[in-house]
Amino acid sequence: QMDRRHFLQLSTAATAATLLAAQPTKAQELTSLSAKGEFRAWTFQGRRMPKKIMSQIFFLDLQDEPLPNLQHESEQGRLWAELPAQPIAIALNLSVQGFGNVKQYADNKGRGYRLAEFPLNLNLACAETRVHRVREAIALWSRKGYIPSAEVQGYLERAEAKLNRAYSEIEEKVQALWANESLSESMWAGEKAVFEFSQYQISLQGKRPEFLFGANFFGHPSLGNDYDQKFKRVFNFGTLPFYWKSFESQEGQPNYSNVDQSLDYLEKQGITAKGHPLVWFHDVGVPEWIRKLSYSQVKDKVRQRVIDVTRYYGDRIPFYDIINEAHDVPWADTLNYSAEQFLELTQIAATASKEGYSDIQRIINCCCAWATYIPKSSPDNPAISAFQYLQQCLSLDIPFEVIGLQLYYPSQDMFEINRLLDRFSTLGKTIHITELGVSSSTQRDEKSYFKKATGLWHSPWSESVQADWIEQFYTMCYSKPYIEAVTWWDFADANFWPHGGLLKRDLTPKESYFRLSKLIDSWT
Repeated sequence: QMDRRHFLQLSTAATAATLLAAQPTKAQELTSLSAKGEFRAWTFQGRRMPKKIMSQIFFLDLQDEPLPNLQHESEQGRLWAELPAQPIAIALNLSVQGFGNVKQYADNKGRGYRLAEFPLNLNLACAETRVHRVREAIALWSRKGYIPSAEVQGYLERAEAKLNRAYSEIEEKVQALWANESLSESMWAGEKAVFEFSQYQISLQGKRPEFLFGANFFGHPSLGNDYDQKFKRVFNFGTLPFYWKSFESQEGQPNYSNVDQSLDYLEKQGITAKGHPLVWFHDVGVPEWIRKLSYSQVKDKVRQRVIDVTRYYGDRIPFYDIINEAHDVPWADTLNYSAEQFLELTQIAATASKEGYSDIQRIINCCCAWATYIPKSSPDNPAISAFQYLQQCLSLDIPFEVIGLQLYYPSQDMFEINRLLDRFSTLGKTIHITELGVSSSTQRDEKSYFKKATGLWHSPWSESVQADWIEQFYTMCYSKPYIEAVTWWDFADANFWPHGGLLKRDLTPKESYFRLSKLIDSWT
């Protein structure tokens, strides 16, 4: 392993590129394409899967990293894809009757699939994988004292019985129909087991008075005292805006006044503050005057901004998202920087923030934790996942304390969300859920950026479904010692996520506000 201190001396992106060249890329791992594998799938109604769904299938390695685009062609109910020499896992969107429309996975009980397993009945493969994953999880948790309820056991036993019936059939379509019935049971088994185990863990660990329950505090002071009172009733953690474009629209003239006003209020209420974000190369994070500078000049400006902000606030703001979305997502790369340059900028943000305030808690904030953008990239130039980016930060000894993860209603069930969180915990850092939101309505929200709620978890989005999702998600996070904060985005319906707030635009509380408040009260 390289002497990590050497990275502190890096001054050019070319040097960082040399360091990364020694690390195998996903494209290098896709050594030789063997042959085409055929995938087949059916809907719950027994029809061949629509071509649109088949074309969205993507592939992963056995460490859950999505693979860059493999050559493929599809038609209704069938897909042919070039297979790499390495074993693969598969992911697809599948509507599960009585549960929702979420990602399904097939990994051959952890062994992956090679050419000999094809043609592959995807319904059967997904049902088999789900039962196996849930059984493995329950076995692990049982060693920690968890006893699954009769409800969970019933779901799982029915799932296995229907899976065995699928195995006994000869016709593929009939196999698929029984596999779909198995998934209807095993999806509920997995989610309910996660919820039960989380509650069991909480009963063992007791209360966590230092846990941070938060939201962005962007509605102060414009939304008035009602907003403030409802915020402090629930939260002990508030995120303040540091978007560079508006914070310093004129070079050398930063505007601290808005943050100062919000911070004064939070301090008076005993609410811990966090700054978001110090460095972000989305359009709203890049002032116009920065666009005129060279990369070398931008590095200097970034370093000085980070030092200035963290020094100005000192211990008044102990947490910062020091850099945001610096891992190959196109909307956060408005200046067209390379992965190597983003690593160097991450290093600069980390060291400069520590120089500004010595006791800072530095958060590297990541989005798109399942990296579903990678399959759209080319094997010749594969994108980097959040997990890979964080691995590179650690290998280069970039100093930071906290991994930040955004989880806007992903198309995953709670069992797979739990698997993802545990995977990121293997990196050995504290985790904050820095941004998340689910909708409370399926109606269009013309005032929001995304306009229309997407995804289907159990039932169409409503106030009660949003509240159910929140109860399960927060219980899961609170049960995990490595997670120390959860921040909702936004507190009240605003201009970003459709119907995503815990309050309506007129600040009327939704069911989720009361459900979360009651949940936090029971813990604190």
